[in-house]
Amino acid sequence: MMTASSTDGSTDGSAAGNNAGVSQTDTIHVTSDRVACDGNGDALGHPRVWLTLGTDGEIVCPYCSRRYERAGDEDDV
Repeated sequence: MMTASSTDGSTDGSAAGNNAGVSQTDTIHVTSDRVACDGNGDALGHPRVWLTLGTDGEIVCPYCSRRYERAGDEDDV
């Protein structure tokens, strides 16, 4: 199971889950190289898209501009 957390440390169980408390500019930390984004999963969301993290460990959703980052990368400097 993929786990996502926003910059405030809260988790929702999946990157494509109900992210009602996550603004579109937040960074979502994930443990998988592939994430699904649906913008929020409600009427204001967008079609679910699968995104693959780049070699830098990050990806930005082309629909909603949510930023996904591999968990732990910020400590690897």
